[in-house]
Amino acid sequence: MERLTLWLVGPEDKAFSQYIPENFRAMLGRDDTVCVGAAYGTSACGAALAQREQGGDYCLRYIFVDPKARLCGLGTYLLRGLLGQLCARGAREVKAIYSPSMLENGKQTLGILERAGFSRPKAVSTSFSTQLGDIPDVSVPPSPSLAVYSVLDAPPEVQNAYQVLLGSGALPDFANLAYLTHPWKELSSFCMENGALSGIFLIDRKGEGCHLAGLYVLPAFRGGRTAAALLAQSIRTAKAILPPETEVWASAIDRNAFSLCDKLLLRGNRAVKETELCSIYRF
Repeated sequence: MERLTLWLVGPEDKAFSQYIPENFRAMLGRDDTVCVGAAYGTSACGAALAQREQGGDYCLRYIFVDPKARLCGLGTYLLRGLLGQLCARGAREVKAIYSPSMLENGKQTLGILERAGFSRPKAVSTSFSTQLGDIPDVSVPPSPSLAVYSVLDAPPEVQNAYQVLLGSGALPDFANLAYLTHPWKELSSFCMENGALSGIFLIDRKGEGCHLAGLYVLPAFRGGRTAAALLAQSIRTAKAILPPETEVWASAIDRNAFSLCDKLLLRGNRAVKETELCSIYRF
C-alpha cells in the first residue's frame, strides 16, 4: 500500500524541483536553508523551505502542495515536518511573512499555518509592486562632490569603506549584501559624498524580478542628495538592461520608506499596494 513519506531535499533531489520556485532552488544545500518534500509512494507531491536569518531564527520562504493532493492535510504534514527539522537545528522561532496576493488559496494557507501552531497574523509592513517601465526616472544635477558606483565595479576604496562600516556594526541588516539571497550587483549601488561613503542601495534578484531590498543613507548625509543619486543610478541601469515589464517590488516598514515607495512604485495601472502579514511559530 502506498504511504506518505517526508524527505530532506537537497540540490540533487530533482523530483521536488517542480514544487520549488527557480529563485529558491539555488538555496538548496546551503547551511542556512532547510527544505523538506513530501512523497506519496514514489511520487513527489509538495515541498516547504525555510531560511535562517541573523540571530539563528528562521523565515518560512515557501510552501507548495500539488493541486491534486490538496485538502487532505498534506500542507500541515509538510509544515510540521519542516518545523521538526528546524527544531533539531536549534531554531527558537520561525516567521512567515506574506501578503494576500502570495496566497493562492488564502483561507487554506492560513489554516495550514494555524494548525501547525503559528500565531494569528499581524500586519508588519506594506508591500509595493509595479513594472520597471512605470517607475519614473530620478534626476540629480551633476556635482564634483558626489559619485555613485555600482556594487559590481566600485573601486577598492569604496568596497573597503563599506566593509569597515559593516565590521563596525554601523549598517542595518538590510544594507548587508551577505543577507541577500541573490544580490543583483549591476543594479545595486554605493554613493560617495566628499570622499566618504554616504549611502547604499541594494537590489535582490528574485526570479527575473527586482526586489528593492534596502536603501540606507548614513545619518551624516541625510537630507542631501545621496538617496536620489542612488535611485537615479539603479533605475537608469535597470532600464538599460531589463525589459519594461520586469516586476519590481519593495516592503515599507517606516513612514519614510512608505512615502518613497508611494512616489516611485505606484505609477501606472499595474501597480499594487498590499499589507504584509506576519505569523510566528515559537519552539
